[in-house]
This record gives sequence, C-alpha cells and structure tokens, in this order.
Amino acid sequence: MYDHLLGEVVEKQTSRAVVRCGGVGYELRISLTSASELQLGSTRIVYTLLHVVDGMPSLLGFASRAERELARRLLSVSGVGPSIALALLSVLAPADLAHAITHGDTAALKAVKGVGQKTAERLCLELRDAMGKLDLGSTEPGSRAMPNQSADDAIAALVTLGYSEKDARDKVDRVRRRADAGSGDTETLVKAVLQM
Repeated sequence: MYDHLLGEVVEKQTSRAVVRCGGVGYELRISLTSASELQLGSTRIVYTLLHVVDGMPSLLGFASRAERELARRLLSVSGVGPSIALALLSVLAPADLAHAITHGDTAALKAVKGVGQKTAERLCLELRDAMGKLDLGSTEPGSRAMPNQSADDAIAALVTLGYSEKDARDKVDRVRRRADAGSGDTETLVKAVLQM
C-alpha cells in the first residue's frame, strides 16, 4: 500500500520516527539500524511496510530497501511479528542477520529477546535460500553510527519491543550498573538488554 515516504524527519527515537509529508506526520516503528541513519530535521526517503495484525495496523519504516526486504522475509515466517523482526534488525546488522540465517547460527538468533530455539530454527529453515537472493551490501559490524540518546529512550525502545515499562527500566538500570562508562548510549543499552 505504501512503498515509501519522502519527507522531513520531525521526531526520532530509537524505536520510532515521525516523517512529515505534505503536512501529514506518519508515525513509523523503526529498528536501531534505521534510527542510526535517520537524522532529525533531514529530508529523507523512508521505505515502508504496512503490517496489520488483528485489525491493528502498524507502519514500519526502514532507511534502506534492503532492510525493508529483509524485514518482509522475516515477517513471512510463522511466529515472527513486527516486534521480533525489529528486534532482530536492531541487534544484528542486516548482513550479519542474513549470514546467521544462511549458516544456521541459531545461537546468534536466540540472543534476541523473543526468539526461542523453534523460532530460530524456523527462520533458518524457511529463509536460508531467500537470504542468498537479497542484496544487502557489504555492511561491516560496527560500521553504523550510534545514536547518542538517554536511558529513557532505551526504555521507550524496549517498551515498543514488548517489555513492560518496569521490566525495561530494571533491565536498563542493571546493564548500566555492570557496563563500563563508555557504553551508556541508547543503542548499546538496548542491545545489551535484548541479549540478556
């Protein structure tokens, strides 16, 4: 229905963005990968995917066509909804996620909250062949810029990914207490909680 939006990024958090097009603000659920690429105040093309579950629509936004296509494949697997798809794309860069699926690395997939053994095996079984056909570029781990947001943004991102606010706050506090001083940015906090 919606292929993409071309407009100004007027709001951005780690798990959501608002893009204003023709005077209308479209709220998008996004991954940390896309959040790191969308700059507040910039005019961008954001590729979209409308996902409807039980009559509740959600508009997912992606900074690249490749990430959107990967999300589309993930959502085609039984038991994988937007929260799990965005969590996978937040913890693993698209190329790393495709590599894990292609090589049956269920341990890497299970490190993401909401992905159990059966879901990880299903992802590998159903998507192994499809991953070779995707053009994901040469994304190197750690090559993305990290958004510099507060712990409150990390908590908001986790709530969007399915945690209760209390649980998200507790886990972020626990990660911050055990982490070194240099790892307090939002993306690192969310990734650390998702891998707990």
